[in-house]
Amino acid sequence: MSDQQLALAVQSGDRAAAQALMERYQNGLFGLALRLLRNREDAAEVAQEAMVKALARISTYDATRPFSPWVYRIARNLCIDRHRKRRPSYELDEERDAAPIATEGTNLYRRAPDSLVHQQRLNEALEVALEDLGAIYREIIVLYHYDHMTYREIAEHLGIPEGTVMNRLFRARKKMQAALLAKGITP
Repeated sequence: MSDQQLALAVQSGDRAAAQALMERYQNGLFGLALRLLRNREDAAEVAQEAMVKALARISTYDATRPFSPWVYRIARNLCIDRHRKRRPSYELDEERDAAPIATEGTNLYRRAPDSLVHQQRLNEALEVALEDLGAIYREIIVLYHYDHMTYREIAEHLGIPEGTVMNRLFRARKKMQAALLAKGITP
């Protein structure tokens, strides 16, 4: 079933459809919240709270529009609220941060150690550059590159024109590139 069909079923009181939506969006909402809040516990709470709010407000969802920007906007707003209440704490996930980003078809065990070290350095530098971006630019990068949303979905999610999304994404990439080059790292 599509997201819209599941949402309509939830509006009719179908608990199984609600569970299916929760399972479908649990990881994505957590990923968004983690990238924005930089704290696993806060991200888990926001992801859960976003789904609870979405299900509680499912009657306000317009099934003629995509579901994902609607639910991601709820999560984003919760992240903003949490940021306003207190400054986020930063947590390092050593296992994740140390792991190189694998591209499809890449066998990491056959890569040269120098390549792995470069990839780890690049990953660390990317995380720092992402953290140093302003919230507006960081969010665009996360939504586009990590959550794989389209320009249109991001525009709906943020309530801004598609042209603004493209402009912010361009500027965010330029800022990240400059930060990497300043550290002597070429992507």
